[in-house]
Amino acid sequence: MAGLSLEGKPWYVGLIIGLVLAIAIVGVVLYMFINPMDDQIRAADAQLKDLDTKIEQGRSAQRKLPQFREEVNRLKVELKKLRSILPSTRNTEEIIKKIKALVDAGNFTLRKLTFPKLAAAQGSDPYAEWPISVSVDGRYHNLATLFNHLSNFTRIINVEQISIAALPMQTDRTITADFVAKTFVYVEPKEPEATPAKGAKK
Repeated sequence: MAGLSLEGKPWYVGLIIGLVLAIAIVGVVLYMFINPMDDQIRAADAQLKDLDTKIEQGRSAQRKLPQFREEVNRLKVELKKLRSILPSTRNTEEIIKKIKALVDAGNFTLRKLTFPKLAAAQGSDPYAEWPISVSVDGRYHNLATLFNHLSNFTRIINVEQISIAALPMQTDRTITADFVAKTFVYVEPKEPEATPAKGAKK
């Protein structure tokens, strides 16, 4: 291509061509160097802001750590209290001792104390019923006191299916009573079984 000749052209033509070339050079420099540097600067700035946010979140969590620990301790105390109301074990010996202590205190004759097998949990309930059969001979007033003490146990105990009859010989003990002391046992939920992947060997 023949070179550009400005001979015989007015002076401003050269000026215009020089300006056009200068603008083109500046545009190329901006496109090739300045714009990528601006993009890198903006990306670095966004990364710094993200890091600042995470640092502030970490500091906020650190400030709340004592509060979290206090809440965990409170929940542990609450769980312990709930475990005493609805234990995860039957604790047969403990119940025998408590019922025998109440029977002795009320001057009862204990005729029967039967602990059946623990029933399975029903549906989605997290507990299983455990009905304990009790038969005693005593006095009516003492029987009411016995029921009141049973209902005041830390562990949930409901008195059901009460049957009272008069004794043929009215001496120190005037009635015979049969009832069910129903308590409950917490059943740990079972984790769902893992479903084998298709094509996996059994």
